[in-house]
Amino acid sequence: MIGIDTNLLVYAFNVPDSHHAIAKQTLETLLTQKEQVAFTDIVLFEFISQATRIGSPGVSPSAAQAVAALENWLSAPNVKIIRNSPHSFNTFVKLCERTGRTGQEIYDAQIAAICIDNGVTEFITNDKGFEKFTELRIRNPFAK
Repeated sequence: MIGIDTNLLVYAFNVPDSHHAIAKQTLETLLTQKEQVAFTDIVLFEFISQATRIGSPGVSPSAAQAVAALENWLSAPNVKIIRNSPHSFNTFVKLCERTGRTGQEIYDAQIAAICIDNGVTEFITNDKGFEKFTELRIRNPFAK
């Protein structure tokens, strides 16, 4: 199973972004393959938060527009929403201890723990911080 990070969704949604074309193509490819693609509930909430802050004040996308994009992606037959399992807190604590996560980095550990405990083996992101989670194979479609 492949996990998706928030940044891929934001880039795919934000047409003016320099990463838009790569993100859109990557996401379209993932959503049309047979392998299952996982979105954590945290990534969904982060996407709405970040997508509604794109652009200048007064012209940012609405929450309804962000939700509509999510609903479109989530409608793919190979998509699954994953959440905390009973073991996720223990996995999260171990990841934080091993990688020294604190502050805002805690959220990446939480996402990684949910992915690990739900059987995700590969994670698509532009966030180099995920590379420390060796339980996941990290793929960065934006790296050159």
